[in-house]
Amino acid sequence: MLLHVGQRIYPDGDRHIDVMKSGGLADDEIKELKTLKRGYTKGMAVAIVELGKTYETTLEQRCDPDYQRSVAAFGQDSGVRATEIKRVAYLKQGVKISGQGGVFKVKVSKSVIPDGWLDEDSSTTTSNNDKGYYYSATF
Repeated sequence: MLLHVGQRIYPDGDRHIDVMKSGGLADDEIKELKTLKRGYTKGMAVAIVELGKTYETTLEQRCDPDYQRSVAAFGQDSGVRATEIKRVAYLKQGVKISGQGGVFKVKVSKSVIPDGWLDEDSSTTTSNNDKGYYYSATF
């Protein structure tokens, strides 16, 4: 799955910053975490993500402070479903693509995929990957 950074900022009233501060992060650390690497901008696919299982959560689970910090949202603000992120890496270079709602299919050059993500022995390599097709989601 490719991570696409959308053009618009999600209107949460900066509540995600409150969650980050609740974990003890300082303002300069938060700024660094929220800043894209040089050469990467909004409107680009910027990273590749290996997803784990998706599961339903209860409000009680979502209100756990560790859970809230892992999703950068307070329990009552986050969705019922959560998807594990197993690993993530910046693409070798950002790829300008038009974002769409939800998950969508895009074609990018395999040359932008970081080393170790297209291992021919990997179960994640498919015939679609060989043609440069990937799924992306806008965040």
